[in-house]
Amino acid sequence: MMRTPDFAALELLRALFDLAEADIRPSVDLLERLLDLDVSQSHALVTQLRRAKLVQQDRLGLTMAGLAVAASMPETEPRPMRSPLPALCAA
Repeated sequence: MMRTPDFAALELLRALFDLAEADIRPSVDLLERLLDLDVSQSHALVTQLRRAKLVQQDRLGLTMAGLAVAASMPETEPRPMRSPLPALCAA
């Protein structure tokens, strides 16, 4: 039996759709910064989407089913993106 991906996984799916629409190649690092995820969270969410056959097995591309689901989701408001580097402490 296949479980439905949780809300966070579907949010990641929509982010992949939005990036593709903007012609931006997705990366795990970019998704983590956009959605404020850590490495273990992003891995778990991508795994959920792959098991549900919404994301391709070999890369972060949407399958046809993933495209249909993502396109039917409402647009989300962008959030401030996390910096790729930790902030430096002032001495």
